[in-house]
Amino acid sequence: MSAPPVGTWPVADAAPASLESTGYSALPVWPATRPALFGSGFGAIDQSWLLVALILIGSVLLARFVQWGSRRYLDGETAETTFGRAAFVEVHTPLAISIALLGVYLSLLVLDLLESTTLIVGGIATVLVILWARASIRIGRRWIEVLQEGQSGYEFAPMFGNLWTITVVGGAVLLLLSIWNLDLTPFLASAGILGIVIGFAAQDAIGNLIGGVALYFDNTYKVGDVIRVEDDMRGTVTDVGIRSTTVLTEDNLLVTVPNAILNSSQVVNESAPQRHMRLRVPITAAYGTDYETVEKLVLEVCEECQFVRDTPTPRVIFAEFGDSALGFELRAYINHPLVEKRALDSINRGVYDAFDEADITIPFPQRELSFLEEPSDTSHEFDERLATDEPAPDRD
Repeated sequence: MSAPPVGTWPVADAAPASLESTGYSALPVWPATRPALFGSGFGAIDQSWLLVALILIGSVLLARFVQWGSRRYLDGETAETTFGRAAFVEVHTPLAISIALLGVYLSLLVLDLLESTTLIVGGIATVLVILWARASIRIGRRWIEVLQEGQSGYEFAPMFGNLWTITVVGGAVLLLLSIWNLDLTPFLASAGILGIVIGFAAQDAIGNLIGGVALYFDNTYKVGDVIRVEDDMRGTVTDVGIRSTTVLTEDNLLVTVPNAILNSSQVVNESAPQRHMRLRVPITAAYGTDYETVEKLVLEVCEECQFVRDTPTPRVIFAEFGDSALGFELRAYINHPLVEKRALDSINRGVYDAFDEADITIPFPQRELSFLEEPSDTSHEFDERLATDEPAPDRD
């Protein structure tokens, strides 16, 4: 067998073995003929490192270019606030980081280090999953904000945001389990018992979840509505969550009410179907008062009240003949449920002043007590005796 020529490196007869599966089937595999592309020996090594340097520099430059272009687009004065723009705000940073990490992965692939750096490859995949899961959640929230800012006012937006977050987190967890090849068989074997335990421990949370879904499909209320719960609490809905609903009361207090309670209680939506609501104000006047004068004065008070709407027009109803007064009822509409008490205060003050100027008496219940007088010659006698004494004779 003749020796190889001087100045040349021996070349192996067999082709290099293909890379074994590393468990990351989603990542590309470099062809087995890679050494043939760059020669052999020291020349192949130098070309491999040159290619790695080019890949790293190119990925970094491309990532910086993406960031620069994104800033130019987002800082533009003519850019409109649309769903595409809102999504791009959250996408451009993960995209730049993904390009840089892809350059690291391709460098390891060129250097044939995938099998010895499985932890690094798994870490890169984990970072990518977390980045894009976070971006997906934030895109969903921005989409909801865009919908809420529009004139349509989609009622399903808050509930959709919560369901979207749960879906993205669940998908990310499954991807991470697939990346690290975790065996779930021991956990699935005890899933039945674990499910029963979780069911007992989280029955309140599950009840609140079901209650929230029921409230959504029943279209009971939405964010911004004024609700009254069992005549005990009244306020404005500020957030509709999966577990509970947050209500801002008239005392400027935030109250968190579980959805299960709202689903099983009587909830009055004072903002539906329209924001304005009707007031019923009882008014009394003394017998002998001209009812037309009462109606005229009350309607003039309504015209001067800033909280009373012109349409529908206020009306005064002659309600009843009371025990000591004529009973009337003012029916007027106000702009918003939360101004009800201020409207009542303004109307009552105006009616009182108007009746006082017109000399109309506002009657009130009166009671008289009388005592019967006894004759002056009436006398009372009391017999004092012991318990052992005989009974005193009867007196006529």
